Amino acid sequence: MTQNNKHKEKDIFYMKRALRLAKKGEGYVSPNPLVGAVIVKNGQIIGEGYHQKYGEAHAEINAIDSSIQSVKNATLYCTLEPCCHTDKQTPPCVNRIIAEGIKKVVVASHDPNPKVSGKGFEILKKAGIEVVQGILVEENELLNRFYMNSVINQLPYVTLKIAQSLDGYISHKKNEQYWLTGDTAKHLVHQWRSTHDVVLIGLNTLRVDNPELTVRYGKKRNPLRIVLCESTKVDPGLLIFKQEPKDNTWIISTKENQRKLSKKLGKTGCQVIGLKTNSNNQLKIRTVLKFLAKKKITSVLVEGGQQIFSQFIERGLWNELNIIIAPKILSSGVKGIEIESHKKLPPLHLYKTKKLGEDILLTYKKISQKI
Repeated sequence: MTQNNKHKEKDIFYMKRALRLAKKGEGYVSPNPLVGAVIVKNGQIIGEGYHQKYGEAHAEINAIDSSIQSVKNATLYCTLEPCCHTDKQTPPCVNRIIAEGIKKVVVASHDPNPKVSGKGFEILKKAGIEVVQGILVEENELLNRFYMNSVINQLPYVTLKIAQSLDGYISHKKNEQYWLTGDTAKHLVHQWRSTHDVVLIGLNTLRVDNPELTVRYGKKRNPLRIVLCESTKVDPGLLIFKQEPKDNTWIISTKENQRKLSKKLGKTGCQVIGLKTNSNNQLKIRTVLKFLAKKKITSVLVEGGQQIFSQFIERGLWNELNIIIAPKILSSGVKGIEIESHKKLPPLHLYKTKKLGEDILLTYKKISQKI
C-alpha cells in the first residue's frame, strides 16, 4: 500500500466518525447544516463534537472545547467547510481554528452558501493551514440534502410518502381511512417526521384520518404541522388542534378564506396563513414552498392525500418519492397518484429499496436530480 493510500484510508476512517457525529443533530439544527468534527493528534482522537442545536456552537468549536490536550499542530476532520462570515449568531469557526494553531483541516464538502463557498478554505490556506477536500463528499451531501437543496434551489427539500397496496390503491373508497402498512413502516414514518421541519397534508386527509401528525416513536422531536386548506369547512375539534404547542399547527389557505378560518379556528391557537392563488382560486404549490423557504424551512414531508401527492408530482416540486407497498390487493378504490398527463413527468431512478417487515419501501429520485 502506498503512503498516499494509507493517508486516504486514515482520512476516511476519521471522516466516517465525523459523519456519525453530525447525524446526531438531525431535527435540531435546521436551517443550518448537520456538521461533525474530530480532532486528531499523534494518531489519537483528542476532541470531537457536532452542531447540536440551531443558534448554539458549531461542531468545530465543540470539538476544540472538548479536547483533552492542546490542539496545536493537530488535524481537524470536519464534514463541511468551516464558516467564515459574521452574519449569524456564532463567531466564524475559521478564526478559532487559526488561533488554536491547528495545522491541517480535512473536509468532506465545500459549503454552497455564497457567504462561505470556498472563502473558508482560502482564509485557512492564507494562514498556512493545509486543507484537504473531498473525503466522503457523497455521503455528506446525502446527509445534508435538506440544507444543500435549500441553499442551491432556494426551496425546501420535499419528501413524498405514499403507503399503498400492491395494485396502487391507498384506500378502498373515497373518504374512508384504511391502514395498509405494518408497525415497522409506521415507526420509520415517525422517524422521518422527527428529521423534517414540516409534515404536510391536505384538508381531505385531515378530515378522513384525523391525524395528530406528531412523533410517538423514537426521537420525540415534533415537526411543524401544516394543512393545505382551500375550504372553510374545518372542524376545530380535530386531534391536530389539540397538540402542543398550539401554534405549531399551520393552516395554509387562500387570502379569501383567511379571515373566516381565523375566526373559526382562533380558539385552537393554530396559525392561519392566507396566500395568493391561481386563476381558479386554488393554492399554488410553488407559492406555498416559496413561503416556507422564506420562513427558513428546509424540509417538508408530504403525507397525503391523493390530490396533494398528484399536485407535487405533476408540477415536479419534489425531491424524494417514498412508496411503501403493503402485501395487499384492494382491486379498486382510491389511487395514490392520479395524473392527467404523463408527458411532462421526468423518468425516475430507483434509488433505494428496503424491507419493512412484510412491507417494501421503494425510494425514487428524478434522474436529472443532483441532490
